[in-house]
Amino acid sequence: MPKILLVEDERELSKVIQEWLSEELHVIEAVYDGQHALDMLASNRFDLIILDLMLPSVSGFEVCRAYRSSGGDAPIIMLTAKKALATKEAGLDSGADDYLTKPFKLRELSARVRALLRRPRTVLPAVLTVGDVQLDTTSRKVTKAGKDVHLLTKEFALLQLLMRNAGQVITVDSIIDGAWSNDSEVSPDTIRSYIRSLRKKVDYEENGAIIQNVHGVGYKIESP
Repeated sequence: MPKILLVEDERELSKVIQEWLSEELHVIEAVYDGQHALDMLASNRFDLIILDLMLPSVSGFEVCRAYRSSGGDAPIIMLTAKKALATKEAGLDSGADDYLTKPFKLRELSARVRALLRRPRTVLPAVLTVGDVQLDTTSRKVTKAGKDVHLLTKEFALLQLLMRNAGQVITVDSIIDGAWSNDSEVSPDTIRSYIRSLRKKVDYEENGAIIQNVHGVGYKIESP
C-alpha cells in the first residue's frame, strides 16, 4: 500500500483528505506544520507527499526545497489557495511535481495521486512470486497454486511487504511502519494475528511453508 505524507494545516480539510485516500487503500501520515513535515521526511520513507503551500513554522516552498536538496525523490503535489501563475511556477521550481488549487474535487486529487504513483522511482516488478504464491500489485490479485486467494486489505499489504523483500528478515517495527500509519494502535500481537491469518490462506501446507518467524526479530518469506 502506498504511504503518503499529508502536510495540511487546515485540520478539517486534512481529515477529509485522510478519510478519502484511506478508502482508496493508501496509508496516510498527517502533520500540520512545516517543521514537523521536515522531521517526518528525515526519518521516514514515503511514496508520495501532499504539501500545502502556506504552513506554520516552515512554508511548503521551503519544505519542498529542503527535501529535494537532501535527495528526496518522492513525487510532491502542492496545494494552495493562491491561483496566480507565478505562485504555481514557484511551487514547481521548488521541486513539486504537480499543483492543485483550492478548492478542489477529491476525485481530481485521487487522479493526480494515481498518476504520480504510476511514475516509477525505481523499476519494481508488478507481479511478485514466492513459491506457488503470486501477488499482482496492479490488479491486487493473489493466487496460490493458480487459485484465487481473498485477503483483507492489511493482509494484502503485509504479504506485499514480505514479498517485496523476499529472503530478508523484516522486523515487526518495519512491518508496522510499512503497512500501518504511525498513529495506529498496532502492537506485536496485532502483527502476529495477521501473520497467523495469512498463513491459513497462503501457507497452509505442513511442508514447504514460505512465511517464517525469526524469533525475537521479525518475519521473512522465501521459497521452500
